[in-house]
Amino acid sequence: MTDANQRSEALSAAAARRVELKSAVSELERAAAAPAASPGWSERLLGELDDLRTALEQHIEEVEAEEGLLAELARESPRLITRINKVQSEHPELLSQLDRTVQGVKTATDPDNARRAVLDILHAVARHRQAGSDLVYEGYSIDIGGG
Repeated sequence: MTDANQRSEALSAAAARRVELKSAVSELERAAAAPAASPGWSERLLGELDDLRTALEQHIEEVEAEEGLLAELARESPRLITRINKVQSEHPELLSQLDRTVQGVKTATDPDNARRAVLDILHAVARHRQAGSDLVYEGYSIDIGGG
C-alpha cells in the first residue's frame, strides 16, 4: 500500500468518525433544547450523552490507532507534533468532562443546571473538532469537512 493510499484511508476513516460525532452532538443539542417539562426529558438527555460517549470513544480509537490519523500526521508533518500531542491530550479530559456531565444531569434538581453542563460539553467537543480540522488542514491542506 502506498503512503497516499494509507493517508487516504486514515483521512477517510477520521472523516467518517467526524460525521458520527457531529450527529451525536446535534442529537444531544436537540435533546437539551427540548422543553424540560416534557416527559422523559432527563432520560433523553442521558441517552444522548451515552450516544455521544460512544461516538467520542470511536473517534478516539480511530484517530489514536497505530495507523490512525494522528500517527500519520506525526509521520507526514513532524512540525505539527506539539499540536498533535495537544489534540490527543484533550481526549481523556473530554471523556472525564462527559462523565461529570452525566453525573450532573442525573443529580440536577434544576433543568437549567443540567442544560448548562450539557452546553459545556458540547462547547468542549466543538473546540476539539475545530482544533482537529485546523490540524488536518495544516498537515494536508485538506478541509476534512464540518460533518
